[in-house]
Amino acid sequence: MAETLHIFSAGVVMGLAGQLIEKWNGDHPELPAVLSAGGSVDLIRRALAGEPCDVLISADDAIIASLMMPRHADGYVIFAGNKMVVTATPGHEITSQDWKEKLLAPTARFAHFNPQADPGGYRAVLSLMLADNYEKGLSAKLLNHPGHITLADKPQPGQKPDFDYMFGYYSGARSRHIPLAELPPVMDLSDDSLAQLYSSVEIKLDDKNVVQGSPIAHALTIPKAARCPEAAKDFAGQFLRTDFAAHHFIPRNKIVGAGLDRP
Repeated sequence: MAETLHIFSAGVVMGLAGQLIEKWNGDHPELPAVLSAGGSVDLIRRALAGEPCDVLISADDAIIASLMMPRHADGYVIFAGNKMVVTATPGHEITSQDWKEKLLAPTARFAHFNPQADPGGYRAVLSLMLADNYEKGLSAKLLNHPGHITLADKPQPGQKPDFDYMFGYYSGARSRHIPLAELPPVMDLSDDSLAQLYSSVEIKLDDKNVVQGSPIAHALTIPKAARCPEAAKDFAGQFLRTDFAAHHFIPRNKIVGAGLDRP
């Protein structure tokens, strides 16, 4: 049976990982790469359950540290940051000036992904929890709003959303040219100087793991159980050479632990 390079990628960089896989497969027909994309928490759980994974690209460095190290990974590379924004679905509009009024409207419906499966989901909730730093009492109004929706599953391509607004990452919204509202820095999880403020809120992932608010950091690791570790390092090196700023990410560059280098 031919070997395969298994790439697990968070949705936030799924497009970039997919582009590299196309190039990789042209250069390496002897070791084709396949992409599994999804929420980073779910991807890590799948890898820890024994599913083949050679490279894991997570939307959140913190869950690599808490769920994988040191038993399942020696280290990771933080390669980019981001910020939380609110996007409008077709037929709706939202701006950085009117986002609060739009979300608080009695008939508004705003959504985010499942916080127990996807960092984009728990970061949306953390952003809402931080809203009191922008306006006292705003967090409860938003979190308890009847139109506040947690999506059980990600919408399929072409599926019409049944909500008006969506919490997500700035990079994805900009790349897809979706109308967006930027949130105040005290809410958007982008500013390193506000790390202490962000850490004042937290969300429970499961019975054992809690995630604190922190500046968004996307990271890559090669699990100890990787079946093709040398090829995984080659693929990781190529991925890390991406110009992430050109794709609307915040530049970040940090190596934690051992086993990986940033080109």
